Amino acid sequence: MNSVKSRKKNRTALRETIDFSSPEALERFRKAAAAFDKRVNRTPETAMRNLIAEGIYTKSGRLSRNYR
Repeated sequence: MNSVKSRKKNRTALRETIDFSSPEALERFRKAAAAFDKRVNRTPETAMRNLIAEGIYTKSGRLSRNYR
């Protein structure tokens, strides 16, 4: 239980120190987004698995109700 509290405390402290509007933060985001895109969109199958996991598509391959 103590480790959970310390993790929450560390995340809160981290949020307070990061300036999300800084050029460095923008560059970190761009690199992370590119890495995510490269990993997820490797093949059409992995792309579809991700869309299903995110709830955009159903397991049967149709758009979920929220996106129709």
